[in-house]
Amino acid sequence: MEDVNVLWFVGSLAFLAGMAGGALLYHLLAGPRSDRGKMENQLKDLEADFKQYQDSVADHFNTTAHLINKLTDSYKDVYEHMASGADVLCEDDRVKNKLSDSLISSSALLSGQIPKRRTERTKPLEQPLDYAPKSAPDEKGTLSEDFRVTPEAEEAVSNQKAS
Repeated sequence: MEDVNVLWFVGSLAFLAGMAGGALLYHLLAGPRSDRGKMENQLKDLEADFKQYQDSVADHFNTTAHLINKLTDSYKDVYEHMASGADVLCEDDRVKNKLSDSLISSSALLSGQIPKRRTERTKPLEQPLDYAPKSAPDEKGTLSEDFRVTPEAEEAVSNQKAS
């Protein structure tokens, strides 16, 4: 009978050891999978949120572009109204030209171009020069060794060197 009790005790101990080993094995192998599954779900949620954010940004800029186009059309309507009013209501040519020039310049600001005005033609801007330009083609340049050197100045220099 003692052998049966020992057998039951060893069997129970083996059963408990198997349960503990199985739980440990499940925790080691399946635990990271469940954590990975949680992380994958989190990643999918973040990707969906990011996609929604991108869509809302695209919608915002599309709406902004549409509103700017409407604003530009309204500006053109006001411009045409002012131009036609100036032609009809103003009889003085000087006033018409002045109004036309200011309307053209405001139109240029909107379009990003600066047209030439009828009343004044400006000389285009040039890059500043780091030398004095020649007034005649046969004149010596400013970088020449004998630029504006006169015979009297040469004698004075040679006399100083000799002394």
